[in-house]
Amino acid sequence: MSVSTTSDRQRSRAMTKRSGSPSTQHTRVGSVRVIGVLALVALSVSAGACSAKTASSTKAPAGAGVVRPPEIPVQGCTYAPNGSIPAGAPQGIDPHIPVFRSDQTATAALNRIRARGGTGLVYGFSLPAGTKLFAGPDASTAPVTTVPLGRSITVSDPVLWTTSPKARWLAFFLACGGTSPYWASVSQVADVDGPAGDQLTKTIGELLVAAPFTTSGKASALPITIDALHHFAWADPKVPFTVGRGQLVGF
Repeated sequence: MSVSTTSDRQRSRAMTKRSGSPSTQHTRVGSVRVIGVLALVALSVSAGACSAKTASSTKAPAGAGVVRPPEIPVQGCTYAPNGSIPAGAPQGIDPHIPVFRSDQTATAALNRIRARGGTGLVYGFSLPAGTKLFAGPDASTAPVTTVPLGRSITVSDPVLWTTSPKARWLAFFLACGGTSPYWASVSQVADVDGPAGDQLTKTIGELLVAAPFTTSGKASALPITIDALHHFAWADPKVPFTVGRGQLVGF
């Protein structure tokens, strides 16, 4: 699979015509009720060179935390690599979520990723209506927000975090959603939508054992870190997708 911006945009336009497993391609089509493919945007290596429209780390408030939002321009709450929204990309909606900060469990997880590395998923998912989003990987706390009826969240290349009880979480930023990452519990998705949760669990398992994207060009799990600029980053800088981006969409 080519990782060029051109081929990825063509792939995005062809989403509605393709299907398959993570072992055969980077994305696949899924409905709101089935966790599947929704590659939010394809990024080139130069996507980090942002304009004045960028949700930049330099604009993050002091003490914003261990990690900051991707440096990608945002247009109408849609990530716009290279300053424009790729053809066929879903249009984001302002989530209107009050400002919040990562909680202690998030800070601990992020510090561990920064110190020892973590895992990212080269893949796209759709989180259905009813999914709760938390300020950290702790479902015993009150959620920051819940995906409203008639909406879903597309998540591209999220962080995968596993807590000590072996509970799995996805972490990502939201376009127009502030400067802190959101955390979604995989098991909680299953509580909201059984088929979607089952598919999410199955897909994550497949990605964890798949040949790495860096050698196969296909969907997989890959090592990540938090770089000196406080951004999620692939351990291999040649991977051309920005880690942990998402947006609220109207389906």
